[in-house]
Amino acid sequence: MFTFALALYFVVVTIVIAFERQTMIESVAMLQDLNEREERLVALNYSVSRTVISVNENYFSPDIEASGKILALEVEALIPGLTRLQTAYPVLGEARGVLTNVVDELSGDPTRATIADLRGTMHRLVLELDQVTADVAAQKLQMVERYQHTFARLTQEWIAFGVVALALMGLVFKVFFRGLSADIDRVRRHASHIVQGRPGARLLHSRKDELGLLMDSVNSMQDELAKRESQIELTRQQSFHKEKMAAVGSLAAAVAHEINNPLAAIVGVAQAMDNECRSTSCANYGANCHPEMILEQARRVMHITRQISEFSVPQSQEAELIDINGLLRSTVNFVKFDRRFRLVDVIVELDSNLPAVVAVADHLVQVAMNLLINAADAFHGRAEPPPQIRVLTSRQEGWVIVRVIDNGEGISPENLPRVFEERFSTKQRGQGSGLGLSLCRSLVEKTGGTIDIESQLGVGTTVEIKLPVPVLGADCR
Repeated sequence: MFTFALALYFVVVTIVIAFERQTMIESVAMLQDLNEREERLVALNYSVSRTVISVNENYFSPDIEASGKILALEVEALIPGLTRLQTAYPVLGEARGVLTNVVDELSGDPTRATIADLRGTMHRLVLELDQVTADVAAQKLQMVERYQHTFARLTQEWIAFGVVALALMGLVFKVFFRGLSADIDRVRRHASHIVQGRPGARLLHSRKDELGLLMDSVNSMQDELAKRESQIELTRQQSFHKEKMAAVGSLAAAVAHEINNPLAAIVGVAQAMDNECRSTSCANYGANCHPEMILEQARRVMHITRQISEFSVPQSQEAELIDINGLLRSTVNFVKFDRRFRLVDVIVELDSNLPAVVAVADHLVQVAMNLLINAADAFHGRAEPPPQIRVLTSRQEGWVIVRVIDNGEGISPENLPRVFEERFSTKQRGQGSGLGLSLCRSLVEKTGGTIDIESQLGVGTTVEIKLPVPVLGADCR
């Protein structure tokens, strides 16, 4: 805006100055022309005066012929001057024609009457020259006044333009330094927010100067800090997952040890009772006596503790060939103990011909647990319609496909594009950190795979993971 105003101002100044300059040039040119006319008039008036004197001296001369020749020469000298002035003053043309005829008469057969006519003609010529001289003087005075007026107007215009230019420059500097101060303050406040751990949006600007470079540097610093914080948080989440699983494993091992000892005794006694009842054909066997039920339930408890212990064993942190079906099956069995899955029907449909994939087992366990828990949270404890989570695997053109499908409340269209953003969560405050799906995407992409999500509000959500099938002979490391 200010650039346009300055450009318009300079265009107006240029046009006005050019106009005034042209006016002054025209005035000077006219003054020069009038000075030249004045010089010619002075010379002509001098010649005319001399001719008038000569006419008066020779009017009474007894030698008319000699006087005629002298006067013819005098008059003939006037004709070139009249010719030069005739263009600007046509009134002198008549006198020039008369004097030309008089020269012919004086050169041929002069008479006193011709000299008398010449005296009258010269008198009229003097009057005309006086009028022309006065006209030239008036025009010259007018041109001088016009030049002075133009010069004075130009001076005033220069002063006005100077004042306007100073005002515009002051306004430009004020706006510039105010914008500079505001942008510096924005950078200061933004840097303070970054230091305080609440950076907010990037600094938007259109500056091309050093301050713009500083803003770009602050934005780059913010992005780099965000990346590092993200990596630190992801590392913390993975470490927390490992520690949690290790704690669960230790607790499960201790519980299993403490439970299995009495269970072994219970199983032994129940087995002895069962054998005794069968061998003696006990009348109450199958009616009031159920040693086989004791055996079944005791073995079920032992199987559960063994599952928990096996699942909680620390996994290798190196990429290796993984049976994705077995990993998903054990993960599903483990998360079913969570109270959020109490009313949820978890259906596992696994492709038995699925090839192994190369990945870090602990990473895939963490991804599967996050997706299953997110699906369970989508039901908000509802019982109708019956909550259902389906875990499916399949193979498709060099990819192993894993899908986790729920019939929960779904995700709104405006939130769906943001589900992989860090710190974004649709759960209630305190129920989610907003890092689950972001962590899942990071871990899946580390294996060379992709993760996508589709959701329809009120219908449910489908999360699809694609893991690459390793090439035979490739290094699994």
